[in-house]
Amino acid sequence: MKKVIGITGGIASGKSNVCNIISNLGYVVINCDKITNDLSEIDGPIYKAIIKEFGEEYLTFDMKLDKKKLAKYIFHDNDAKERLNSVTHPIIIDEVKRLLTLVDDGLVFVEAPLLYEAKIEDMFDKVICVFLKKKIQVERLMAREGIDEDYALAKIHSQMDLYMKKELADYVIDSKGSFDETKSQVINIINELKGV
Repeated sequence: MKKVIGITGGIASGKSNVCNIISNLGYVVINCDKITNDLSEIDGPIYKAIIKEFGEEYLTFDMKLDKKKLAKYIFHDNDAKERLNSVTHPIIIDEVKRLLTLVDDGLVFVEAPLLYEAKIEDMFDKVICVFLKKKIQVERLMAREGIDEDYALAKIHSQMDLYMKKELADYVIDSKGSFDETKSQVINIINELKGV
């Protein structure tokens, strides 16, 4: 029997690390960010949807999506962010569903940063939240992206509060510790999901 497990969290909370561990353990991990990037290539369905919604001023000189310009725009305009989500989320969800049909049995994981924001929790048998206290999250984001504290906080606050996600999830992985500590939590959850 197939079990579909959602993985969510906040920006720089350690989702990618958790998903790499799961993938290295031999499980299928479907990555919504990768789907978004793949379908945003020239003439892809997300590319076309964004140009239709926002216009060609969000293209670079070589006709690719100007993701930085678009991100800057939607970051400061909530209505624009809602418009972007309304045209891109259905495409991403359809592709996730298609990829899930390719897996017949066992555990399959979907990394969906905006799982609760997109209201797709019903797609999953269980949800794992990768959690990190805000102070460490800010420090990691600043180091990763070379940004100051104010901008890091603004990016974090643009997403649903991580403490709320933690409360809604079935399982929580606290990623503040070492790689081995995180891996141990992952293995424990997988064993529980498998009924070991």
